[in-house]
Amino acid sequence: MSKYMKSRYEYSKKRKDFGRQPLFQIVPAHLLDSINSNKEEQKLYILRNPVHRQVQATMPQAEHDANTKELVTHEQGINHTEGGWPREVHLYNEDHVIRHRRRVQHEDNYIHTILSLKPQIEHYIDQNNAIDMYQTYFSGMNPQPPVEEYSVQIANAYPDPYKRPVSCIVWTNEQLARLAVSYCYKTIGSNSNGINDCYVWDIKRQTSPISQMLPECPCWQLACSPEEPEIFIAGLENGTVTIFDVRKGKNAVSKSSIYNSHFSPVSALLYTHSRTNTQFFTGSLDGKCLWWDTRNLSVPLDQLSMSIKFPVEESSEGVSCLEFDRGIPTKFLCGTESGLVINVNRMGRTRSEILTSYWEAHTGPVRAIHRSTCTLRMFITCGDWTVRIWSEEVRSAPIIVTKPFRYQVTDVTWAPLRYSSYMVICEGGYFYYWDILRNCSEPVTTRHVSKNGLTKLTPHVDGKLMAVGDNQGTVFLLKLSENMTIPGECDKQLVNQIYSRETKREHILDMRLKEIHLKQRVNEKTEMSSIGDSTGDDDIERHTEEEYFNIVKQELQQMEERRSSN
Repeated sequence: MSKYMKSRYEYSKKRKDFGRQPLFQIVPAHLLDSINSNKEEQKLYILRNPVHRQVQATMPQAEHDANTKELVTHEQGINHTEGGWPREVHLYNEDHVIRHRRRVQHEDNYIHTILSLKPQIEHYIDQNNAIDMYQTYFSGMNPQPPVEEYSVQIANAYPDPYKRPVSCIVWTNEQLARLAVSYCYKTIGSNSNGINDCYVWDIKRQTSPISQMLPECPCWQLACSPEEPEIFIAGLENGTVTIFDVRKGKNAVSKSSIYNSHFSPVSALLYTHSRTNTQFFTGSLDGKCLWWDTRNLSVPLDQLSMSIKFPVEESSEGVSCLEFDRGIPTKFLCGTESGLVINVNRMGRTRSEILTSYWEAHTGPVRAIHRSTCTLRMFITCGDWTVRIWSEEVRSAPIIVTKPFRYQVTDVTWAPLRYSSYMVICEGGYFYYWDILRNCSEPVTTRHVSKNGLTKLTPHVDGKLMAVGDNQGTVFLLKLSENMTIPGECDKQLVNQIYSRETKREHILDMRLKEIHLKQRVNEKTEMSSIGDSTGDDDIERHTEEEYFNIVKQELQQMEERRSSN
C-alpha cells in the first residue's frame, strides 16, 4: 500500500486586511444603493380587471372563545351597634329583644330554616378547625421602614468668636423672627476676661450679628418684650436686672440697684400677665423670686422666698428654673437646685396657701420645666439623666418616666403645636424627638447636632425651627419636617386620654400602697400587744423587786452615814 498523503491547500492574505477592530457607531440613515425598475419588463404584465380570486400570503389564523362561570362580588356592611335587628326592636331594651325572639321561635318556618342552615354552618366550622388561629404567618418578613419619615436638618449655624457656652436663647416676637443669644460660663466667679457681649442674629445671615448688647457682667438669662421686639431684659451674674434697647445702642437703658436685687446670679427670668405687658419676675440661686416693672427698676414690686420648711430665711431653696403660662395668671411652677418642683399660687393669704404643693422630681437641680400645651395640669421636667412627665393631681410619682439617657439631660421642651411631642438635648451633643402617641419608650428620631455638649433648646412659635446652643458658643438652627410640626386631628383627644389613664393608674397604685402600709402597722400593733400581755405580769414583779432593793440600799447608806458622824 502506498503511503497516505494528506491534501493541503495554502492561501495568502495581506496583513492589513485582517485583525481590524470592528467599530459600531450610531450614524444617520444614508442611501447605500438604488435599483431602478426595468420598464421593458413592466410592459409584459397586464392588469387583471375584474378580479375573481383572493390570494392570502400570510399564515392562516383562527379565533375561538371559551365561556367560564362569572364570579360576581359585592360589598355589604352591617351596623354592629344594632346587631342586625329590625328597626322596631331596640337593642338595649331587654323586653323588646325577648318579645322578638319569642315571636320568631314560634313561627312555622323557624325549624326548617335552622335545618337548612345546618350544612353551611358545619362547613364553616370545619374550615375554622382547619385554620390555626394563633399562627404567626408573617413572622419571617423583614421589617419595613415606617411610613412617616422624620427628618431633622441643620439649616444654619451662628458661631461665637470667643467660644463661650450659650446660656440663653430667645426668639423675638415678630413676623421675621430673630435670635437673641447670651453667652457665659454658669459658674459663680468664672473668668470671662471682661467679654460679656450678647448678640442678636438674623436667621438668614450667619457671618455677623445684626445687633449687640454690652452688659456690665456675664448674662445668665434673656427675655424679649412681647410688644416691642427691640427691647430685651437681661438677668446678670451679680443678681441685677438690665434693660436694653437695640435701637438706642449697645449699652443698657436702665438697670436695677444691686442693693435691691438678688444676692446671687439670676437663674430664671419670665414675663408675667399684665395689661401693660411691662411686668416680669426673676428667680435666683439665693432662693427668692422678685417681681419687677420695666418702667421702674429701683425697687421690686414683690418678693417671695422659696422655702417649704421653717424657718423660712434659713431653708430657702435655690431657684434653677421657672415656668409661667398665661392660661393660669396667678400660678407658676418653680424648679429648685435640690430637685424639687414647687407649685406656687400668688393669690394665697397664708404661706401654706401660697406654696400649695411640691414634688421631689430629680436628684440634683431641675434643668427645665414646661407645662403641656394640651392640658395645663400636665408638665414635663428634666434633670440628672431622665425626663419625667407629671400631673398636678398626683404628688407621689410621675405618670410617665423615660429610661435614663447615656448623657446628662440639659434641656427639654414641648413641641409648640404638636400636643404629643417633646424634644430633649443632652451633653453628648444629641437632639431627641419624642412622641408619646407613637412610642413612649424610644425617641422617634435622633440627630447628632454637635461634637460638643448642648446647653439650651428654644423652639419657634410655629414649631418648624429649633434653636440649639452648645458649649462652644455655636447656635444651630434646626429645621423639622412637616409631620413633626403639624398636629393630627385626634392628637389632643388621645393625649387627654393618656393623661387621664395614667393619672388614674397612679391614684390606684397610691391607694394600694397606703393599704399595704396600714396593714403592716396593724399587724405590728397586734404583735406588740400580744407580747405585752404575755410578759405583763413578769414585768410588774421585776419592777417591784427593783424598787424594794433600791429602798433597802438607801436605808443602809443612811445608817452608815449616821454611824460615821457619831
